[in-house]
Amino acid sequence: MTTRHVDKKLYKKCIKCRAWRPREDLTDPNDGHISKRQFGLHDTSSDGLQSICYSCKNIANTAMRSKNATQRIRHHTGTRCLTQLGTQAPPQFVANLEDYLGYKITRLVKALGKDLKEREDPKRKLRDALNEGYHIDHIRPLSSFKVVYRDQSGVEHVDWDAFRECWDVSNLRAIPAEENLAKGAQYDAESPRKEEIEASNEEGSEEVATSDTSP
Repeated sequence: MTTRHVDKKLYKKCIKCRAWRPREDLTDPNDGHISKRQFGLHDTSSDGLQSICYSCKNIANTAMRSKNATQRIRHHTGTRCLTQLGTQAPPQFVANLEDYLGYKITRLVKALGKDLKEREDPKRKLRDALNEGYHIDHIRPLSSFKVVYRDQSGVEHVDWDAFRECWDVSNLRAIPAEENLAKGAQYDAESPRKEEIEASNEEGSEEVATSDTSP
């Protein structure tokens, strides 16, 4: 039996998979290949690192999201928002996601579940639909909102009013993946929530008009 000698200053054993993984980014002197650090930071641990590697955490998180619709929706929303905002995403955006959205994720989950029951079946569960591959769809397409824009100097800014309108609870619903892909970036005029969205947009326009004090 061959005993493997591991430099414990460079590698750490994951308590889940029992594999030795890099503590920090390591560059192979032979081919220049970089092995990325495989442990997250942990302030209170003796070595400043978590005891479970990224791979095991990802597996555990995926399993948890399949059982917990709230965690799944939070992860999905945070990821898509980061993609939409790009380099303009504020630091710690995902940690403070609800502050930027203007509502709790639990409120969104309840609304999606209620809408799904009304459209499909009173016994329909959002968790089951998501596990079947349903997508979270923007009734008014995400691409139609100018959330990130450039000023005259070419500097990018975020229109947070447009962002919140884009991610408003009334503009989101769970639909089959094939239906969402077929719809593309088209506004679903047959949506039962279309009037609710349009009414909200009209109210917003009126508020802007009445608050305009320019001559």
